[in-house]
Amino acid sequence: MAGEFSVDDDPAAATLHRVTEVLPAGPARIEAARRVWLDTPDWNLFRAGLLLEQRTAGSERRLLLCGLDGTVLCQAPAPRRTITNATLPEGPLRDKILPLLDIRALLPRLEAEGSTAQVAVLDEVEKTVARVTVDGPFLAVGASAPVSQVRVETLRGYDKEAKQVGAKLAALAGLRPARGSVFAALAATAGVQPGRHRAKPEPTFTATTPALTAFAQTLGQLEEITRDNLAGTLAELDTEFLHDLRVAVRRGRSVLKMAGGVYDEATLTRYGAELKWIGDATSNARDLDVNLLDFGAGLDATDVAAIGPYRALLERRCRRAHSTLNRVLRSERFTTLLTNWQADLGHPTAGGELATTPISTVAHNLLDRAWTRVGKRGRAITVDSPADDLHDLRKRCKERRYLLEFFAGLYDKAVYKAFLDELKRLQDNLGAFQDAEAQWFLVRECAEELRATAPIDTLLAMGRLAHDLRLRQEHEHDVFAATWARFYDKANRARFAAMVAGT
Repeated sequence: MAGEFSVDDDPAAATLHRVTEVLPAGPARIEAARRVWLDTPDWNLFRAGLLLEQRTAGSERRLLLCGLDGTVLCQAPAPRRTITNATLPEGPLRDKILPLLDIRALLPRLEAEGSTAQVAVLDEVEKTVARVTVDGPFLAVGASAPVSQVRVETLRGYDKEAKQVGAKLAALAGLRPARGSVFAALAATAGVQPGRHRAKPEPTFTATTPALTAFAQTLGQLEEITRDNLAGTLAELDTEFLHDLRVAVRRGRSVLKMAGGVYDEATLTRYGAELKWIGDATSNARDLDVNLLDFGAGLDATDVAAIGPYRALLERRCRRAHSTLNRVLRSERFTTLLTNWQADLGHPTAGGELATTPISTVAHNLLDRAWTRVGKRGRAITVDSPADDLHDLRKRCKERRYLLEFFAGLYDKAVYKAFLDELKRLQDNLGAFQDAEAQWFLVRECAEELRATAPIDTLLAMGRLAHDLRLRQEHEHDVFAATWARFYDKANRARFAAMVAGT
């Protein structure tokens, strides 16, 4: 590119006329255009420095993969169907972006309509030495003001000529060097923040913030995150929408458990029950999603093929579970919960006896009690302890993790991160133990259901899978002692004490 310019309040026709007045240009090619930029809900492509655009101009539809500056890296004809992970055309474009999508759906993130005009800049023998494109005016969905830009394209061997074209355009009144691509300008007018994805609260309170204000800020954000993921969960666009919705609800429930004395008891009781209800309602669908995502892990190809009927059964169960969940999420009870959640928890008018207490004081007391509970349970677990003891410790650790994340802004970042890393390591161990046990029970339950209809090879393969899951669970139980010892050692206890003392 030899230059890119933003246009100040000038219609496309006038801009094109002014460009062709100062440049020896051929006839202009003008087309109505629709531009749709696609990315995952968490902006995986943008974070990797890429923009994926579906551009429709006239009868032509193309997919363009560009850098963040708008430079085209590769392109392909766009299918007539909706662009999704599954409908991306085979070729270099698909190969570049598919690994970046992971399990996330490809969705429209910004849409705009307008026109594009292109002219060839000619030399004295009417040979094309550069191209100038007038993009716009384009109006993005949700924006009130259009965007126009002029772009100079350098042709191979004509760098000098393109720079001269750029210099002439730079001298035109109403044109100024662009600060970014058309995408960036359109996103700004539409209020879209590329790369911005909030999966958990981002509290901004300080140590002296009143406790009720701090809790309300966090619970209000959790309601927004729940609402943000509702449509994607209902449409089953990808499994992460339900995951993020479920975690937001679970975090909300954990925060409420910590809020004794901050909110009034009637509010805590009512919302504790409602969040437990919706959390329980999401469990079955999420568990089946996870089982299907991890399906066949650790098995050889022969066994994976043999347990095909088991997968088909899980898929049927998963469809039923999501249908049941969707009825819950569309219910009047859930709609009322979301509406009142923000009003009663995010913007409360009154609270309990600790409402005006500095949040640092409340944080210290809550973390101290949480540490005591986790320590008591962890020290009591031996090689002979039943699975329920490890499950209970896992729940306490999860609540403590949410508590730490809630109060993260109060602590020294380095000390907080070091302590949180140790807690995550312990959670990974306990989570793997729980997952292996839950999957073991599911395999046995489904084998019983399939016993009369499935081939013997399927049942044998499911038996081997159940055996493998039991071995995994026993392994995680065996390594728990070392994992716990590392988490509860003198250095980590001192790290926790230092972190809390800094509040």
